[in-house]
Amino acid sequence: MCQNCQQVIEQLSINISLFFEKLEASANKKPLSDLDKKIICQSLLGYSRQQIANIAKLSEQNIRDRLSKYIYPRIAETLQVEQEQIAGNWVVILNLLLEPNKNYKLNPPPQLNNDNFQGSFGRQIFLHPPNQEIVQFQIEGTQFYQQGLYYQALKCFISAWKKELEIYKTGNSEVLIYINNCLIEYKQSLLQTKKIKTYTLAVVVPFHHNQGHVAAEILQGIAQIQLQINLPVFEKLSVDKEINLDDIKPDKFFNLNNTGSQISLKILIVNDPNNLYDPYNQTAENLANLAPQLNLIAIIGHYSSEMTQKALHFYSQNSLALVNSSSTSNELSHLSRGKSLSFFRITTQDSVSAAYLASYLLKNFSHQGLKKVAIIYNQNSSYSTSYKNSFKEYLSPHQKQFVLVKECGYISETYYQIQDYLETINQDNVDIIIIIPDGGIEPNSLNNSGLISRLNLNKSLIAGSATFYQENVLHWIHEQNQYNQINQEQCQIIACIPWHINSRRNGYHSDNSLSQQFCQIATQLWGEENLTWRSATAFDSVLIILRVLEKYQIQDSQSLLIHLNQYFKEQRKQVQGVTGIIEFNENGDRPHPPSEIVGVQWNAQKQKWQWDIVNNL
Repeated sequence: MCQNCQQVIEQLSINISLFFEKLEASANKKPLSDLDKKIICQSLLGYSRQQIANIAKLSEQNIRDRLSKYIYPRIAETLQVEQEQIAGNWVVILNLLLEPNKNYKLNPPPQLNNDNFQGSFGRQIFLHPPNQEIVQFQIEGTQFYQQGLYYQALKCFISAWKKELEIYKTGNSEVLIYINNCLIEYKQSLLQTKKIKTYTLAVVVPFHHNQGHVAAEILQGIAQIQLQINLPVFEKLSVDKEINLDDIKPDKFFNLNNTGSQISLKILIVNDPNNLYDPYNQTAENLANLAPQLNLIAIIGHYSSEMTQKALHFYSQNSLALVNSSSTSNELSHLSRGKSLSFFRITTQDSVSAAYLASYLLKNFSHQGLKKVAIIYNQNSSYSTSYKNSFKEYLSPHQKQFVLVKECGYISETYYQIQDYLETINQDNVDIIIIIPDGGIEPNSLNNSGLISRLNLNKSLIAGSATFYQENVLHWIHEQNQYNQINQEQCQIIACIPWHINSRRNGYHSDNSLSQQFCQIATQLWGEENLTWRSATAFDSVLIILRVLEKYQIQDSQSLLIHLNQYFKEQRKQVQGVTGIIEFNENGDRPHPPSEIVGVQWNAQKQKWQWDIVNNL
């Protein structure tokens, strides 16, 4: 693209590529020459014929002839006006191009980012693969999106999506969201003509936690449900006549729409720095302030309990519902009345999850004599502390079966600072070690969970909370197995999580038909081994909003907030989710949230370690 074309795009917000395409579209028309394109762009930018002639090193008469013989006739025909109306009058031509019904005017997305906020509909990429060809596709997509060239952005993002799927056998959830957003922007006028309303949600994820793995898992659930909502709409509008929707459509596909009404869904991705020591959460404050401008109707997030707690102040004050898929702290069960109106938690709170884990230990170890239990957690994290307290409360009546040794509350410190504690519990022959990493608010917490590779895994059972459920653990076990043979027949590492693909209640082969469909599509998009509880709870977070949008005429965030509360908390309605039946108490918790015990197990067929279901209570 020439420099002058780029200037027309940036300074005048005109889709000059589309205009050239239309000028060349008439029957028997030769392609525009590079000179003609430069003359058109420079004229739109206000250059005189003499200035254009000087730049092209031609006579002014030569420029005049090209305008009258080749350029003005094409423009008049394309814009459906008489040539006398536009000849020599580029202000008229410019005004015609900027008319909304002509579709040449670009509508670039707003610049959202500042020092305290990172948000993207497609302007920015957070998840980069190692492959530079894919990265180049992604960068080109973001550049076109910034200019409002949504068709070009769409094609670049689709190329990135296909290449990543081809090389890594798993799709990029962030890119799939941007593909959906581009389709909506590209076909915005058609959606409006057909009276298909577009709703906008924001999802807040911690890209800096665990190298972006947690963010990617959450976005998988968001991207999948966005695709399942939007794809039937695009197909009905015959978008596939110009865009190959098969590039993003799984072979097995299911429509989630329960009604005849159609909607489309646009997603704003927001990065949460997840910084515990901010005086307040600036991400949430900025997002709440941007909500009216962006027509946001609800927020999905945040990841850690600490950030969610701080963010709720801003969302509740701005009539925004926060549907949470991953924050489990018991403190969130005891919010003020105003904040609880904005709060809907899909995942399982600590009081339930810790009790479930303790019940598993009681059932499987209480008959084996007295067991010593050590707890390692982060005393700076309200979540980690909450889980620890709930676990101790449930286990304390069973002192004849379990004795709690001195706990370690500084898992977030350097490894050398916790080394003495590890040596002590090893010498003390501790039988069970409970590990409760925080939600990424202090990076050493998860890193130090690698202490499992330094312990005798054939002697101690390692039991973790949902934050312990990470692919990193599998890598650590694989590394340890190379040097110290681990008993592949006995599961020595377990975790308590809300959902697993092999759950007997809500998994791939359960009686939950929605979960079956979710798993069928997800395994095609992301691969079975990449599907986690974070994807499932994120999917359900959007699902409960969808079910309310289907039933009521939602105009803004305030009306959605009202109807979410009336439908779920006052009328006590239920919806079927991937993670089971979804209903809510007045405080925003589910009365019967799901829990599963999973363990690190050896898959002899695949010759690798993996997380899998070990038991259901």
